[in-house]
Amino acid sequence: LDRPVRSVKVEGALTEAEQAAIRAAVSERLDRGVLSLDLDELGRGIRSLSWPRSVAVRRAWPDGLIIRVEKESVVAAWGAGGYLTSAGKVVSMADAGADVPTLSTTMAPPRRAMEVYQMLASRLADQGMRIVRLDENALGEWRLTLQRGMTVELGNEALGERLQRFLTAWRRGLAARGEALAHVDTRYGNGLAVRWKEESEENRESLGTEYALR
Repeated sequence: LDRPVRSVKVEGALTEAEQAAIRAAVSERLDRGVLSLDLDELGRGIRSLSWPRSVAVRRAWPDGLIIRVEKESVVAAWGAGGYLTSAGKVVSMADAGADVPTLSTTMAPPRRAMEVYQMLASRLADQGMRIVRLDENALGEWRLTLQRGMTVELGNEALGERLQRFLTAWRRGLAARGEALAHVDTRYGNGLAVRWKEESEENRESLGTEYALR
């Protein structure tokens, strides 16, 4: 009854590259018959890929294995080829296959970066805006890049308050000229500064407290 394994079926919403990675992780452990295999060891080998969230391995008589894998859902790209889950866990995907924003930080750890991203993204979504990049520099200052290429400087403190200041100005006039907007700097006491894509002395504009908050 302890036949060599002849077939391995991989189930789950996986890409071809991810299925191939699982088969590679399993193949080096198929040195025993189907009855003698340690299924727990096989599962650990698959989980070592970092991106599977849950793994179930069972025998399929007379000489097969069925492997069911649910993978982590990635929210953002991170570092050199890494990805972040919603919990801030770093995983390496064989093929992410998703259009996700990029998070890059100098000081903040992955979990903190994900917390900041989720807070900002939820507020921007109400205005139909999507984050393409979120960067933190060596001073701990955060910068957003939105889907139109517009950047927003938030600084290193009161991020929610500063983002709200930008959104208030957006609703009260900036949205009408959104296509021409290149950069917004919210690192002021109560106002913000704006730079347009084709800036000149004539069209340079600074928005102060009265415009942003009233």
